[in-house]
Amino acid sequence: MGLQDAAIAVNRFGLGARPGEIRAVSADPRGWLIAQLEPESALPAPLAALPSTADDSAAFIRWIGTLGLGGDLGKLAQLYRKGPMEAGGKTDANKGLSVEQSYVKTLLPRYTAALEARVRVAATTDRPFFERLVHFWANHFTVSAAKPESIATVSSFERDVPRRHATGRFADMLLASCTHPAMLVYLDNVYSVGPNSYIGQHPNVLPAIVRERMKGINENLAREILELHTLGVRTGYTQGDVTGFAKVITGWMIVRPETIRDGKADGQGETGLFHYQPYAHEPGAQTVLGKPYADDGFKQGLAVLSDLCRNPATARHLATKLARHFVADDPPPALTDRLARTFQDTDGDLKQVMVALINSSEAWDPAPAKMKPPEDYVISALRALGGPDLTGLQLLAIFDKMGQKPGFAPGPDGWPDVAGAWLGPDPVWKRIEWAAVVSKVRASAGSDPAGIAHEALGPGISAATLDAIRLADSPAQGLAIFLSSPEFQRR
Repeated sequence: MGLQDAAIAVNRFGLGARPGEIRAVSADPRGWLIAQLEPESALPAPLAALPSTADDSAAFIRWIGTLGLGGDLGKLAQLYRKGPMEAGGKTDANKGLSVEQSYVKTLLPRYTAALEARVRVAATTDRPFFERLVHFWANHFTVSAAKPESIATVSSFERDVPRRHATGRFADMLLASCTHPAMLVYLDNVYSVGPNSYIGQHPNVLPAIVRERMKGINENLAREILELHTLGVRTGYTQGDVTGFAKVITGWMIVRPETIRDGKADGQGETGLFHYQPYAHEPGAQTVLGKPYADDGFKQGLAVLSDLCRNPATARHLATKLARHFVADDPPPALTDRLARTFQDTDGDLKQVMVALINSSEAWDPAPAKMKPPEDYVISALRALGGPDLTGLQLLAIFDKMGQKPGFAPGPDGWPDVAGAWLGPDPVWKRIEWAAVVSKVRASAGSDPAGIAHEALGPGISAATLDAIRLADSPAQGLAIFLSSPEFQRR
């Protein structure tokens, strides 16, 4: 049973086995997982080399400044519809480029560098369970580069919020999320102004560049906190609760980009970039989920968040998502109940929730029930094969073809976590195509595809698949059969 449990630990809980990893953890698979629930002592080197959060947060505004808009963002859409920018509406760096071309040239390299670092860490880490948790929570608190303003901040958000809090208290991660500049921009709370606030009553105090966007309350962040981040859908909250909560978090903004110096800022929050603006905050008491909250400025929002974290619906929502991610698309009700109870009993201690998952019998069923989404599939292949190293642009092309560009989730609900989303004929065929390409790159005359497959899957590989690999016409074909096998597609 040691090798079987070890294979489950490194494939289902982790990101796929590297050569020798299954044997290395076979003495104590559960202990190997629990040891990874400690916070990181330092950032992995590829992530530490990326730009600071302050620099990422200012990157989009700096790019806007190169377009020669004169503070008028309304011209941006017009410029997108035109061809290359004419003289007088650009800097030399943008000469002859459309706005879209300039955007790609300026900001895409920042994204691809972060993507390369993310995949490199995942493919080489000795703490793959921790890394999977980081990816899980980054998807739960989605910030997506599908919104152009967010392309530079997806990576820094993942580094600051899920990576820092994945095994801590959920309440701390929630607060870090909704005070992070990436989330505040992605869900438009930086433009949310109480109509009865000082700014709402005196809009002319605002610069023209933001006045048109800060016309009233924006409900996006409040709605997604309730619907996606805490309670979940159909849990009894109403539109009135969304509006009341949105009023509570008016004034939750960020420092002005021009105040950022040398990649640093002196605002509030963990990043130093959060700014509570009392002049934008809607005055007065507000009611959320039937409970009145006195107007206490920023603390009014903290009180609502604290109650949301302790709501039984939040415990059940998060328990269901964790059980679905690690065990089955339709998670066992008894497991969900157990995880929810642990969440409530420990005041949202995520480490203890994960220990409860590790100690659950349902998580160790030998039959693989979860389909790997494209990113997991590629990362597990890189771990099994020991490479190759891929550039950010190569990874972007691979994930784009497979339908899951990391950091580009189509909406704030993130990427789907059920097999049906990834089992269509075209997505599966794209995997097979990539398997053939990467197998040709990695195979050599002395390669042992059957040995590689056994190292990656242990007792989880079937005799039929091993026979097919051994009967292949070449090592490259044997590797491709392994990477395309049903056993490797699932975890």
